[in-house]
Amino acid sequence: MSDDLILEHILNPCGGVSKTQPDLQTPVYTEQEQKARSLEAESVQFAEGGDLQRAHVIINIAISLAPGLASLYNNRAQLRRLQGNTDGAGEDLEQALTLCKGAGPIAKQAYTQRAMLNMLFGKEEQARLDFEAAAQLGSGFAGQQAARLNPYAKLCNQMLTKAMEELTE
Repeated sequence: MSDDLILEHILNPCGGVSKTQPDLQTPVYTEQEQKARSLEAESVQFAEGGDLQRAHVIINIAISLAPGLASLYNNRAQLRRLQGNTDGAGEDLEQALTLCKGAGPIAKQAYTQRAMLNMLFGKEEQARLDFEAAAQLGSGFAGQQAARLNPYAKLCNQMLTKAMEELTE
């Protein structure tokens, strides 16, 4: 299962998991990048097993082998966030977005993760913008969150609630 599907399942557990993906061009990896991708998969397995420290060590080795792979930073950001290092997670998400040029499945994940960090710190407007960016890249979860944070939708909901209260009185 791809990182994208795992993140979507974690962030939107009620949405189910599909093993099918859009037809994307398969990137060609160098030998170093292939080794890094293998270590990345191993890191994810350790993280899923609850050994975050070992997962972190392995993902760091992968990054040292292939510092140009955006997915490595995206996954390390997830690990850092789980370990309580939100500053480090934010730095990794910025690096992931830079490397993938804000496009593709890694950007979708990175924008969603960064939006969630922004929500954690009460930065709703920045979170909304990141959720919107992720939604434009195809994240249904991010689209729902962006709509929830939309100031016009909030105002409309307030007006509707008030009208319903008046009708019931």
